[in-house]
Amino acid sequence: MRIGSLRLSRALILRIDAVSNGSLAAFFLAASWDGLFEFFGLPLPHPAFYAQLLGAALVSVAVLEWTLAGTAAARSVALAVALGSAVGAAILAVWLASGKTGADSHGSVVLWSAAGFLALATAVHAVTFSRAGS
Repeated sequence: MRIGSLRLSRALILRIDAVSNGSLAAFFLAASWDGLFEFFGLPLPHPAFYAQLLGAALVSVAVLEWTLAGTAAARSVALAVALGSAVGAAILAVWLASGKTGADSHGSVVLWSAAGFLALATAVHAVTFSRAGS
C-alpha cells in the first residue's frame, strides 16, 4: 500500500495494527479501574469482566497479527481483521447514533474517533487483502 512516497508492506500494516490492538487490549483489561473510563468520559462497563474478556480476545488477535505478519497466512489475517473491524465500526456507529451511550461529550468524541479508526482499519486491511504481494 502506498501513501505518497511511503510504501507500507502487508507485514508492517499487520504489525502496526497488532500494536494498536495490544494497546486497546490493555485498556479493556483494566476495565475494573473506573478512573480510567471516567478520565476518557466513557461509560463504566458493568460488569467489568465483559470488557476484560474483550481485552483477552484482542490480545489473541494482536499476537496472531504480529506472529503471522510476513507469512503466507498474512492475507487471511488481513481479511479476518477487516471483517472484524467493519462489524465493530458498524456496531459502534449504530450505538452512538442511538444517543444512549452514557458517555459525556468528551467520551462521545473518543467513541466516534474509535468508530472512524475501525472504518479506516477496515479499508486498509481490505486493500492489503486484495493485493497479491506483501
